[in-house]
Amino acid sequence: MLLVVMTLSACAENNAGPPQPTKSPEEVEKALSGLIEERDEVYNTSFYYAQTTIENRGKSDFYIYFRKENGIVSDLQFEVNYVGRTQIDINWLTIRADDQLFDINNINDYITSRSSYSTVWENYNDIVGRDELKMIKAMANAEKTIVRCTGTDLYSTDIVLSKRQKQAMLNVFRAYMNAGGDTSNFGDEY
Repeated sequence: MLLVVMTLSACAENNAGPPQPTKSPEEVEKALSGLIEERDEVYNTSFYYAQTTIENRGKSDFYIYFRKENGIVSDLQFEVNYVGRTQIDINWLTIRADDQLFDINNINDYITSRSSYSTVWENYNDIVGRDELKMIKAMANAEKTIVRCTGTDLYSTDIVLSKRQKQAMLNVFRAYMNAGGDTSNFGDEY
């Protein structure tokens, strides 16, 4: 009889349906009020960024953002954008946050790139999990944060984050949490 109850409970959990918002629409809107919203009307999804992210378009940058779809806040992500004159073919990221080092290796297959006559854009983004959240917190709270982008031919360039960029990461993370963002990827880090 116990086996039957466990099986029925497992089935009930699988049929729970899509995730439900954990905050009221008013609480979500208040939490997101300081961010920039970019709306994708085709997929009925909104992406939320800090003001500095929008200001740094066309420049090398590291930032975090997330999406909201059907009232659900999820998919906290980080993005690294390299903009320059030289193709790097980024394969490694080394981040120094004061005296802490973080490495993200073998990412060449995940880099999107494009170029024009005089400019190269290389982009990497990933979902924030426990290790990435630890890295982002260290970056945002550090006195000096440097993101080194190293290519397959070992050519590299550095992105030094300003205080404003680091504060923006904290602001986006705070808004994500205050809006009831999904924390299932964070383990015990949040």
